[in-house]
Amino acid sequence: MVLDYRINHAGLIYEPQNILAILYRQYIEVAQKYDLPIMLMTPTRKVNFETIKHSMYADRNLIADSCSYLKDLRNEYPNFCHKIFIGGLLGCKGDAYNSEGALEIEESYEFHKIQVAEFTLAKVDFLFAGIMPAITEAVGMAMAMAKSGIPYIISFMVRKDGCLLDGTSIAEAIKIIDEKVNPRPICYMANCIHPINLKRALEQEVNVNSPQISRFLGIQANTSSLSPEELNNSGVLLQENFDVMIDEMCYLIKKYSFKILGGCCGTDDIFLEKLSKKLKDITKNKT
Repeated sequence: MVLDYRINHAGLIYEPQNILAILYRQYIEVAQKYDLPIMLMTPTRKVNFETIKHSMYADRNLIADSCSYLKDLRNEYPNFCHKIFIGGLLGCKGDAYNSEGALEIEESYEFHKIQVAEFTLAKVDFLFAGIMPAITEAVGMAMAMAKSGIPYIISFMVRKDGCLLDGTSIAEAIKIIDEKVNPRPICYMANCIHPINLKRALEQEVNVNSPQISRFLGIQANTSSLSPEELNNSGVLLQENFDVMIDEMCYLIKKYSFKILGGCCGTDDIFLEKLSKKLKDITKNKT
């Protein structure tokens, strides 16, 4: 199977083998087993009006179809569907692993509002901006999302030095968006980062005593602790110890009251099973 590099794996929703559905069902069934809410997102981080136009799916409404695809999957679980939340996933226009060439605020708003409008029509439960490497494009994205009236989350691409790839600290990025955009995001988080790297990032001097860090509440964990630059275009999937990763995620829960925890590159249903069991144990110990 050859993926269209312009949109990554988004086109898999049309494949008769339904490989993507197998993965989504695995994740739903883990959440159901441990009675935990689950946030599913459309496979559309690289999908926008430009990439669709040049892809093999130019004649399809890929965003609307992705939303319908997830809603159909949710309907397969009538006794659990109230705990399955469907999100519209958007990403930066360029390379998420490189902040050079990131859109400025106004052009970001104009570019991303088109995808936001499509997700709004599809009536998703939330919007999610994934691995945003630069503050300017993140602000414009947030402005577009805020106009929708749908709850939304901004997730950054973060280095262990505590900054986005453009050098803006996590705390400063949150402050800028919260002051410029209304309504502001429901929270902030990071994805495609190893938990130990995020722990180091949050403990850097630029972030450690900032009140803005209380707004940072989640991680989608990468299984490699390498830097974004080392991971960019890597042809090898690196998986570090899941138990160590989950212990670090539990530290983030305890120290920063994280509410959203999940997996990114290198994770699978085994990882989510281990994580869900640990989260359930934590919940039991609090009661």
